[in-house]
Amino acid sequence: RPAPSWALAGPPQRHYKKGTLPASEGPIPPVTITEIRQYLRAQGISFHDGYSCLHAPSLFVEFLSVPMWLGEDLRSWEAAKLFARKLNPKRCSLVRPGDQQPRPLEAFTRGMNLSKILRSALPAGHKSIISFRQLRDEVFGELSNVEQVAGFKWARFPELNKLLKGHRKGELTIFTGPTGSGKTTFISEYALDLCMQGVNTLWGSFEINNVRLAKVMLTQFAVRRLEEQLDQFDEWADKFEDLPLYFMTFHGHQSIKTVIETMLHAVYMYDISHVVIDNLQFMMGQEQLTVDRLAAQDYIVGAFRKFATDNSCHVSLVIHPRKEDEERELQTASIFGSAKASQEADNVLILQDRKLVTGPGKRYLQVSKNRFDGDVGVFPLEFSKASLTFSTPIKGKARLKKVKDDSGAPPKQAPAGGSGASKKQ
Repeated sequence: RPAPSWALAGPPQRHYKKGTLPASEGPIPPVTITEIRQYLRAQGISFHDGYSCLHAPSLFVEFLSVPMWLGEDLRSWEAAKLFARKLNPKRCSLVRPGDQQPRPLEAFTRGMNLSKILRSALPAGHKSIISFRQLRDEVFGELSNVEQVAGFKWARFPELNKLLKGHRKGELTIFTGPTGSGKTTFISEYALDLCMQGVNTLWGSFEINNVRLAKVMLTQFAVRRLEEQLDQFDEWADKFEDLPLYFMTFHGHQSIKTVIETMLHAVYMYDISHVVIDNLQFMMGQEQLTVDRLAAQDYIVGAFRKFATDNSCHVSLVIHPRKEDEERELQTASIFGSAKASQEADNVLILQDRKLVTGPGKRYLQVSKNRFDGDVGVFPLEFSKASLTFSTPIKGKARLKKVKDDSGAPPKQAPAGGSGASKKQ
């Protein structure tokens, strides 16, 4: 008996190849939709419009084999691997994009043998040992898609793009800064910027409640104080609702097991690609007072590192610094705990706050670690109380400092008007 199948963009249909369900992606011209679907259904092919989210994955549980045939660019290939992990790599295979294996519609219009292409699909399951021959095409893909590999760019923080190059899946970012410097406010806008570009985001706010956090983010989103313009609330709230943004309902102490389970569920159901944890100390609470607190923190950091890698999801983790002299700038070694946090991190960001006796202090964002390409540096930030946003000051308005080495050498002053200083690690 043929098993039922599900077209990713259509109603239930009968399955034509026993135990096999290929899935395809790509825009289909409406003029040829009937003819193409009639032909491709006879080949056992389903449709998926877009690759940002896999809808109803439970409908694929009954199938023994699911070949994934998406687009011809790097993001399509990454999406195919992500979907395969969700559906179990052991029963999935991937059609590698290329000139001889274009997206399904193009292959059909060129009269190519679709069955032959499907038979050439590679197993999605990972081997314990591989050779460069198996890596060669992916290495070439990264070299030929430099911008996509670098990740999503920040729209509000162009100086951050110059240093980190972008926001990438599978990385762990550690963010720290002095108490009262605006860590939560900054990381809120930092994540909101990416979410507005379509990065599915999950917030874990363990220090402030979700209502207060959402109010801050809505103010940053609207770039105005809505309490003074309540007639505009519905307009901005409707737009804010459309963002791929979700919140954990935790507050205060939670076990790492519960948090990781929630994150795994969010990745599976909502295709989350960025998780923000604010902050580590509040999440740990007081449960570790009778044991080695540093060892417990190391274990939690390791759990977040493993989660980011295994689920191709970026984790941004806020950690309070050690108690140090307020007149000294923070360094990577200032992060509370052992060196494991900075060692596990792909990126380390430090919000520097130079207090001034005569008035408000100067804030800088320092990139002290960048595993992607090694660029590190520091650039100024300017806080707008009206919109709760940070922005890079107008050129010439602030003096920039080069990054201070961990050796404690005094920083050198950059010439006025600089747009940011950087160096290689």
